[in-house]
Amino acid sequence: MAATFTAYAPNGTTTDGNGYEIPAWTSQGSTKGKIQSQARQGDTQTRTVVIGDTERPVMSGGLHIPISATLPSVGWEYECTAIGALSDPSLLGRRYRVVEVPAKTFATARRLDVVEV
Repeated sequence: MAATFTAYAPNGTTTDGNGYEIPAWTSQGSTKGKIQSQARQGDTQTRTVVIGDTERPVMSGGLHIPISATLPSVGWEYECTAIGALSDPSLLGRRYRVVEVPAKTFATARRLDVVEV
């Protein structure tokens, strides 16, 4: 796992400088991870979720984090805060919202279903 992701849990709302209510987040620490899209060439995305009034395609098993990392919940977001030498630089700063936390026997990593936000 060549990238570092900082996890954020939703924590109600706060008011920005313009008086608008915006989501508040609490940092849950950082973990190594990688983005792994399961979409295959020729396949179409058939599962979407609505984020901020916009339909987003779900990346099944899209974010891999170590099984030892803190167990996330649906709604958490992960931001890519550092990348490895061979990683795509465009990953830096991207943010992914967890839409499902699948579990399985003998897992070697958590493969989270996410959408990019």
